[in-house]
Formats: sequence, C-alpha cells, structure tokens
Amino acid sequence: MVFLKNLGIDQDTGDIYIGSSDRRPDLPQQVPVFPVKVWGELADAISGPEIDAAFISDHVFQELSFDPVSQIRRGYVWRKMGSQPQNWGHPPRQDARLITFQYQGFLGILGGKLPSQVMFTFGSQSNFTIGELVHFEPDAIGQELLTIKMRPQFGFLPHIKDGVLSKEDQRRVESALDDVVQGFRSSPPASVIDRCRDALTVFLSIELQISGKDLGYLIKKYDAVKETRTVVASLAHTVGRLHARGKPAETKFPPVSDRQAELAVASVSEVLVSLRWATWSQAAI
Repeated sequence: MVFLKNLGIDQDTGDIYIGSSDRRPDLPQQVPVFPVKVWGELADAISGPEIDAAFISDHVFQELSFDPVSQIRRGYVWRKMGSQPQNWGHPPRQDARLITFQYQGFLGILGGKLPSQVMFTFGSQSNFTIGELVHFEPDAIGQELLTIKMRPQFGFLPHIKDGVLSKEDQRRVESALDDVVQGFRSSPPASVIDRCRDALTVFLSIELQISGKDLGYLIKKYDAVKETRTVVASLAHTVGRLHARGKPAETKFPPVSDRQAELAVASVSEVLVSLRWATWSQAAI
C-alpha cells in the first residue's frame, strides 16, 4: 500500500504531478483536476468550493473518467496541505515548488462516518455542478476510487411548442421552468422537489383555468374532469408526496436524495409532454 502519495500543481505552468513530494517531480500528468467540496451533511442551500486567487481549493478531484451518457464520473479526492507552495525533492535538489495536496482516506474527509448521502460540488463557489456518491472502493495502491453520479446541466427538460399557450400562460410556464432548471443546477434535492411541485401547480392551474389553489386540490379537480386517473395526475401526486417527505415531520422515510430529485424533474417533463405543450424533438416545435 502506498502511503506517501501527493499531487502537485505548478502555479506558473499549470502542470500537474503525481508522486511523492520527497522525490523530484517526474513528467507532468495529463489528468483533469477540479476544485471540489464534499458535503456529508446537506445544508438548505449548497455552494461550490471556496477557491483562492490561484483557483486552489481545500480539496481537488483528480478525474480518471467521465461518461457523458450515464453522467458517471470516477476519480480521487486530494486534501491541500498546510504551508504552500511546497518543495518537491531532497535538498539540495529541490527541483520544484508546487501547490501540494496529500491523499486522505475518504472517511477521513467525512470525519470518520459515512452518511447515507454524500454530495459533491465541482467548480467555484457560485458556478458549480453537483454530483452524488454512488460507490467507493480501495484500489491496488490503497486509495479509494470514488464513483459519482452527476446531475445533467442541459437537455433534461423538453421544448415548449410554439402557439399552444397564450403569451401570459407561456410566460408563467417558462418562469416556473426557469426555477426548476436553476434548482436542479444548484440546489439540494428537497429544494429541487419543491420547485417541481410549484411548477406542476402552475401547469394544472393553467390547464384547469383555476387560480389560487394548491396542488392537492388541482389533482383532485383534474381527476374529476378526466373521470379517470391519468399520467398527469399520477405524476403530480408523486411529486406532491415527495415534497411532503422532505419535511421534518416525515420521519418514516429516509431523507430525499438526488434520485427523488431526478424523478421530480422527469415528472415535470412528462407532464408537459402529456399535456401536449412540449416535445423532446426540437424539429417538432
């Protein structure tokens, strides 16, 4: 097992070195490295990693692979060491001064306890992407390889068709969808579900031409009008229940996770399509 493992970044060239800081650097590595913040406890509002003037954060993520189809990202987390930059190599052959990160076991980053949900934010404090830990395992050199499911940033909502809504109704729908998009890109799961619930309330109030009523009332009214349970009402009811599960009083269920947030966003999408207001095909608009 390798214990003396370091990652160094040359501030002048951006070159990245992986090895041991007690030896002079080898050739730079062609690996992507990103500022990252690890969330073992989710706040009401999450943020990206805090970075300094050199775009260096307390932790960085060394990416080994990313699949844009499955949105799966794999790699290691490194922790910044105290004094910076650090000399790499034994005196008198200290060949480089690098911003240096040390490998730390993942449970150490989380304070020794693995919670039921671990989230990551990548980028900067106000401009970041979000992922959730789905697996981790030690590799042959003793480092824990993390597998993270990223939230998609684009293409997760269908396109509103031209002319199917009045200008005012289209404005309301687009405003609600903007809130969903912003939440999915930057908010914890419970907040994403809240915004999806708000959007579905807007959709059903427009469809039924009823204002000032909550989602539960609108679902019952929609059922009565259709005289049967529909996909629209079923999905709206599901998001309503997920919304309730995010409340502190709901102790029978585990906290909502990114899987429920994705389900809520997918429900918003399918309701739009089922109402015939939207399509997944850009050419059909």
